[in-house]
Amino acid sequence: MGVFKHILQCAWAFYAKKWIENTAMKRIFYTLVALAVFAATPQAQRVLTLEECIEIALQNNIDIKRAKNNAVAAESNLFQSKMNWLPSLNASAGHRWNEGLNFDLISGGLVNTTTLGGSGSINANMTIFDGFSNMLNAQRSKFVYKAAEANVASNIQTTEVSIVAGFLNLITFRENLKIAEQTKDILQEQLEREEKRERAGVGNMEQVYNFRSQVAQQELVIVNTRNSLETAKLTLIQLLLLDPSEDISFEGITASDEELEYEIKAYSEIYDKAYNFSPGIKSAEYSLKASEKALKSAQNYWMPSLSVNASYGTNWSSNRVNVLERDVNGVPTRTEVVDLSTQFEENVSKFAGLNLSIPIFNRFRNSNQVQQNKIQVLNSELGLEQAKNSLTNGVQQAYLNLVNAKTSYAAAKESLVNLNTTYEFAQNRYENGTIDFVTYLQALNGKNNGELQLARAKYSILFRQLILDIFTGELEMENESN
Repeated sequence: MGVFKHILQCAWAFYAKKWIENTAMKRIFYTLVALAVFAATPQAQRVLTLEECIEIALQNNIDIKRAKNNAVAAESNLFQSKMNWLPSLNASAGHRWNEGLNFDLISGGLVNTTTLGGSGSINANMTIFDGFSNMLNAQRSKFVYKAAEANVASNIQTTEVSIVAGFLNLITFRENLKIAEQTKDILQEQLEREEKRERAGVGNMEQVYNFRSQVAQQELVIVNTRNSLETAKLTLIQLLLLDPSEDISFEGITASDEELEYEIKAYSEIYDKAYNFSPGIKSAEYSLKASEKALKSAQNYWMPSLSVNASYGTNWSSNRVNVLERDVNGVPTRTEVVDLSTQFEENVSKFAGLNLSIPIFNRFRNSNQVQQNKIQVLNSELGLEQAKNSLTNGVQQAYLNLVNAKTSYAAAKESLVNLNTTYEFAQNRYENGTIDFVTYLQALNGKNNGELQLARAKYSILFRQLILDIFTGELEMENESN
C-alpha cells in the first residue's frame, strides 16, 4: 500500500510539473506574439509645422522655465519690500524649571527649592525712519521684477529665432535633396536611353559609362545631402527637447510670388520698432535702474535710524505663595501658591520706547558697500550697451540677409527661365547627336544649380522675414490675434 501511494505521488508531481511548464511556455509565447504584433504595427508619424515647433520650444525650453522661476522669486521679493513698511508683532511664551539656590524675581528673594514658573509677552516694533532704505529697496525690487519679466520675453525671443533658423536649415536641405533626386532621375533616364541605343548598335559604351559615372556621383550627392538633412532634423528636434527616437517630420512652407516680391520697409523703421519692442534692452534698462536704487540706498547707510517698540507681558512663579499659618516666631508653616490668574493680573509689565541709532564707525563696511554698488551700476550700463549692440547686430544681419535673399530670388527666378530653356535645347541637341556629353552635362548642372539658388532664396526670404518679425514683435502680435 505504501509503494502504491509513493507511485501516485510521483506521478502527480510529474504531471503537475509538465502542466506548470506548459502554462509558463504558453504565457511566454503569447507575450512574444503580442510584442511582435505591437512592433509590426506602424506608429503614426508626428508632423509638425513651424508654429507648432515654436509652441513646443516655448513650453520645453529650460532657459525660459528658469527665467519664469526667477520672475516669480522677484515678484515675491517685491511683495516683501512693500510689507517692510508694516510694524512687526511677535508673541512669546515660556515655562521654566529651576532646582537649588536662585534669585526669584517674582518673590523678590533668594530661594533654595524647586521653582516652577512661566511667562508670556507680546512685542511690537516699527521703523519710523531708516534713511529711506525701505522706500529705495521697494523701488529697487520693482525694477528687479520688471527686469525679470523682460528677461522671460527675451528668452522667448531668442528661442523663437533659434527655431526659425533651425527650421530654415532643415527645409533648405530637404529642398536640396529633392532637387538632387530629380537630377538623378533625369540622369537615370538618359542612362537607360543610352543603354538601349548601345544594345541596338547605334550608341557607344563611352556614353553609357559617362552616364553611369554621373548617376553614381549623383547618388553620392544624395547620400551626403540626406546626411546633412538628418543632422539638421536632429538639431531641430534637440532644440525642441523631443525624443529623437520618435517618428517626427516637419511640414514645409509655401508662398506665392506676391508674398516673395513685396517691398521691404526701410531699415530705420524696422530698427525703431525692434528697439522699442526689444525685451533684452528693457531688461537691461530695468537692471540699471535697480542698480542705481541699490547705490542710493547704500549711500544713505550713513543716516540715522529711528524706531519705536513696545511690549506687554506677565509671568508667574511657584515661589509666590499666600501664608496660611505661622509659628510663634512668625515663620510660615503652611502656604499655598497664589493662583495663576491672580499672578498673571498682578505681574503685568508694560514697556514702550524710542530707539535712535547713529552710525559712527562700522569698519568701513558702508563705504565698501557703496563702492560695490558703484561697480554694479557700471556693469549694468555695460549690460545695456551690450544689449543695444546685440540688437543692432541682429537686426542689421537679418535685414541684410532679407535684402540679399530678395535680390537673389529676383535674379535666380529670371536666370532659371534661361537655364531651363538652355537645358531643353541642349537635351534635344544631345539626343540628336549634335553636341557632346560634356556640353549636355554643363546645361544640366546649370539647370540644377539654378533650381537650388531659387529654392534657397525663396525660403531665405520667408524665414528672414519671420526673424525680423520676431525682432519687431509682429510675430508675437500675430500669435496673440490667432
